[in-house]
Amino acid sequence: MKTKMMLMTCASLMTVQAFPALAQDVPADASEEAAIEDIVVTAQRRSERVQDIPVAISAFGGEAIARAGIASLENIAPRVPSFYFGSFGAARPQLYIRGIGTRSFDPGSESSVGVFADDVYLGRSSGSFGAMKDIDRVEVLRGPQGTLYGRNTIGGAINVISKAPTDELTGNFEGGLSTFKGYNLFGAVGGPIAGEKLMFRVSAWREERQGYVTNTATGNKFQGIDNNGARARLTIAPTEGLKIDLTAEFMDDGNKAAFGGFNQGTFGNAASIFFRGSGTPVLSSDLRRGALSSDPFLDRNVKSFIGRMEYDAGAVTLTSISALRKLKISDGRDLEGSSLDILDQSSRESSKQFTQEFRIASNADGALSAGGKVDWILGGFYYRDTSDRVDSFRVGINSAVRAAAGTPATDVALSDYKIESYAIFGQATVHLSDAFDLTLGGRYSHDSKRAVQSGTTTDGAPIIAAAFTTTNRATYNSFDPRIVLAYKISPDANVYASFSTGFKSGGFQYVPFSKGQADVLFQPEDIKAYEIGFKTEWLDRALRVNGAAYYYDYKNLQISRIILPAGSAAPVSLISNAASSTIKGLDLEITARPARSFEVNIAYGYLDAKYDSYIFNATTDFSGTRMVRAPKHSVNVGAEWRAEVMGDGEFSLRADYALTGDFFHEPGEGNVAFGTGIPLTAEDGYGLLDLRATLTKANWKVTGYVNNLGNTKYRRTINALGNTVVGFAGAPRIYGVKLGYSF
Repeated sequence: MKTKMMLMTCASLMTVQAFPALAQDVPADASEEAAIEDIVVTAQRRSERVQDIPVAISAFGGEAIARAGIASLENIAPRVPSFYFGSFGAARPQLYIRGIGTRSFDPGSESSVGVFADDVYLGRSSGSFGAMKDIDRVEVLRGPQGTLYGRNTIGGAINVISKAPTDELTGNFEGGLSTFKGYNLFGAVGGPIAGEKLMFRVSAWREERQGYVTNTATGNKFQGIDNNGARARLTIAPTEGLKIDLTAEFMDDGNKAAFGGFNQGTFGNAASIFFRGSGTPVLSSDLRRGALSSDPFLDRNVKSFIGRMEYDAGAVTLTSISALRKLKISDGRDLEGSSLDILDQSSRESSKQFTQEFRIASNADGALSAGGKVDWILGGFYYRDTSDRVDSFRVGINSAVRAAAGTPATDVALSDYKIESYAIFGQATVHLSDAFDLTLGGRYSHDSKRAVQSGTTTDGAPIIAAAFTTTNRATYNSFDPRIVLAYKISPDANVYASFSTGFKSGGFQYVPFSKGQADVLFQPEDIKAYEIGFKTEWLDRALRVNGAAYYYDYKNLQISRIILPAGSAAPVSLISNAASSTIKGLDLEITARPARSFEVNIAYGYLDAKYDSYIFNATTDFSGTRMVRAPKHSVNVGAEWRAEVMGDGEFSLRADYALTGDFFHEPGEGNVAFGTGIPLTAEDGYGLLDLRATLTKANWKVTGYVNNLGNTKYRRTINALGNTVVGFAGAPRIYGVKLGYSF
């Protein structure tokens, strides 16, 4: 309640104070310099202003990304209403938009929030979270997306667009130092090779920072940054109306970026450890320092190649996007997070993804647009992913099943997956009048999946009781419609109402330990989404207020938990369609620019997300409780002040404060009645304050920054193992300086 009051008070005061200030400080003839800049996006496969799109979307341009110091999706999330980001590291992100998300990251399942890079779907969630370098803009769409995107997504879509080649020679270079022995190097250059007919852009980066978490048993640190990469883009325009874009990208993450957590025990008993048989653990109350029996490790390599072709045929524009993406990852961790030798997991995953998308879209002034009265688009999409994964579980001498033997044992689970999918999608917007637009869309999806899963054991007891091999196949189909009615009240005010359905494909179990478990397939999720929204600009575009209210009927939720069944010595990880939910909420985004030198941004999300029905087992019923990772209130307030200095120079100060209300990492609302570990799965609300100061002079720029100024302690995620909890620390206070040069 205290956090709720703090969040509401902050949002109310900032909103109320912004309006009088604008009314007083902005004259009726406010200049264009004081107006809020427009961001043009392609979220609906056409270049449009964010303000003109009848959908809940947050967009961040390249300049805003640079000014706010946004370096990854983790920095984007607090700036978007009801967007939660957690992770077990670079290879295991957790994305939740309006309460819809997933923590599954194996090839057998899919993410609820789709991540796209330059319009290419990133099917493997373990390869979707990385450094955002040389980025033109980021678009975040909330709600199910399917009628315009190659791959359907049930919770939302994030599209990251890299900077394209230009017909003028440009370059950006940056170097910096930070606490935790951090440094970063970045360089990008682009321009014409043969005028507008042949242009290029290349960028490369290296960023490293020592981890902020220490394993006191070894002295080694982890949860830092260890990333390098490069991107090359080539634009070819051989004839009028034809443009070909070629992109190649490489990215690698090393060991300093490995993630691990520490066991927090259960409510009232910090020494209680999952799967423990013997030994006394070394306890620590600080999630940034503790003893582990082994250090985590990480090695991730991603390569992607994109070929995009656009041809303006007069009446229509034809688009083809072909992409090949390869991912290799090896990581490991002390799974139960203690000083005892109980259970370690190491994983190796290799995948190859190919996607092909074709689109044909009407041109506004073309012969097939009915005189400009209809905008339409049709598309086809093909997706193929082949993945293999090996998970090794080392069962140590302090475990419940190896304590008596006094020797460790190793069990291995192997999975080989193949996914093929195709879809036909499209939508048409009919301009019924100068003010009314009606949009009708639909998507048909067909997924065909196969999994060959097996397990081996060295001792016949610990995790996998007996060797097994099984093959499963599944086919899923769905048709998802969309309808939107939009009304333009004035050139600066729009309202809309929409209905859409969403679909998330079914799949296979994550690391099964028996044939019986592997043969349990989970079915698709589906959602009915209702939304009304408005987008307005006031005071000569010095004030922008956008909002949306939504209602979701969410069925067949795919729920994943690791449990220790009664009477069993071995843990079980099981995904099942265990729940249905109702989600209601409100998004509000305010941008105020009372003067050219000052701007305020507010993003507020209210989220009421509950399980209507969630019977976990014969004795546990989560029905009526709040959904996981769905804080009821979240607020982000950002403010930036700029001043001219030294003639043509500029000095700016920026502050961003993100407040997250109470939420729960696991079902049960922290109530001990659901288990002695459940209270530790509740996360108290917390606030993070980031500050930046930038001095720009001619082509040079110096930036000083501090993130998490208050050194707030929080958990970025947890791992609930049976009835005990492993906590993963969020980043502490980090500060540094950067020097940049551009031309």
